[in-house]
Amino acid sequence: MIKNLLARLLANLKPGNLGLRPHTLSANFAPDSLIAHRSQHNLLERSILHLAPGEAAYLIINGQYTPVYEAGDYPLDPDNIPQAETADILYLNTAATARRPWQSAYQPSQRRLDQPLTGQYTLSIHDPETVCRTIIENQTLELDDDYLDQIISYTIDQSLIHEQVSADDIDYQTEALQNFLKAWLRPQLKPLGLTLHDLRIARRANPPRPQPAPQPVATPAYARESAAPVAAEPATAPTAAEPRRRRRHQRQRQSRRNPDRASARRRPV
Repeated sequence: MIKNLLARLLANLKPGNLGLRPHTLSANFAPDSLIAHRSQHNLLERSILHLAPGEAAYLIINGQYTPVYEAGDYPLDPDNIPQAETADILYLNTAATARRPWQSAYQPSQRRLDQPLTGQYTLSIHDPETVCRTIIENQTLELDDDYLDQIISYTIDQSLIHEQVSADDIDYQTEALQNFLKAWLRPQLKPLGLTLHDLRIARRANPPRPQPAPQPVATPAYARESAAPVAAEPATAPTAAEPRRRRRHQRQRQSRRNPDRASARRRPV
């Protein structure tokens, strides 16, 4: 009976029952995710870093990182990591391609957009070490995939500003603008360790119609009737023969009134 009690006691003292079994640390990637992390992991827990195929992990201590590229289990023994009690762990999904939404804050100077410019991009990681180093330098470990979204949106905004893209281009030249952005983004992202596979601009629901040029409006009838009269042409100045014509006309009228006087004037003396 005592033997059985001791056996049960020893069984309860196994490392697994005492909470001493190493804790396995695995990447928990969300759908369409390429980046995950653990902040300030306690190395004294004697954990095991588990890496699946197509993943890369970086143990970050005081800004310095140790890469792990091959799949397997890696004990995090604090005896092998002196002068450090905590570490950050960055996981990168190098085998997947993420399809994520993006949104631009760009507003054209000619006419402000009534809806923000949005879309979807498809991205993968071709150089995980460059991605890790950039994340450490920019102190964006806590962002995970939001780091990628910010890079895409910022680069799109810079390209639209540089090319002074108009609101009409966004509303009516969607496919051409889409192809332009893809061609612009790919060389910008390659030095960052990222590969852009595709980029789409979401179709805008109700883009405003372009306003036609104003046409001349006919004057209504009541406006024409009440319009100001046209000024009369100025009278022409009298010529030199005009006084003689007036005197001749006066003599003719007098002769008709006094015919005897007129005949006496014509009778010779």
